Amino acid sequence: MKYIDEFRNGTIAINLSRKIADLVRGLDTITLMEVCGSHTMNIYRYGLKKLLPSNIRLLRGPDALFVLRLPAI
Repeated sequence: MKYIDEFRNGTIAINLSRKIADLVRGLDTITLMEVCGSHTMNIYRYGLKKLLPSNIRLLRGPDALFVLRLPAI
């Protein structure tokens, strides 16, 4: 299960969180929108929110049910 193991590597996740922290250090609050409910669910299920710096805010966006209900254009 090569790809699953790579996505669940705690060392990689911590290193990425440190790089993100370095990039946003000294900046104002940055808001990122979670596009669907599965993003929100996985961010909290796997503790990813705890790895983000305090100046990154996650904003819940429209979930898949809302998107599916939009009229066809």
